[in-house]
Amino acid sequence: MHLSELAQRWRQRHFARRELDALSCDGLRELASDVAVAQADLYNLASRDASENELLPRLLAAAGLDAERLTRLQPAVMRDMAVVCASCTMTQHCRRKLDRDEAELTYQQYCANAATIAALRRERLRRPKLRVVETPC
Repeated sequence: MHLSELAQRWRQRHFARRELDALSCDGLRELASDVAVAQADLYNLASRDASENELLPRLLAAAGLDAERLTRLQPAVMRDMAVVCASCTMTQHCRRKLDRDEAELTYQQYCANAATIAALRRERLRRPKLRVVETPC
């Protein structure tokens, strides 16, 4: 990664935090309520590098889950998982495991969302698959 890219990423994170700092206490409380996260979590989410936002969908895909579908069907669960990811200190390790196609076998050892992912996988396995019935008409 080039120095210019690092500087740009730092500026983006810094700008996002400054936007939050510019809000009044009521504005910050309202924003947190609108997105259903704690006020402190807003700062964690704003401080993330944009490339870190791809890790959760990639990890879910490695575990056989569809992030877009989960976002539609269980938005609160996805939001909670994103908040957990935002405070994670293992992002580099996670990225390495995903890049090496090792995440599916090892995420339980380092991921704070492992229990939720396991529950989602169990739920997916328990749900009966819908059959497509073709009609003659």
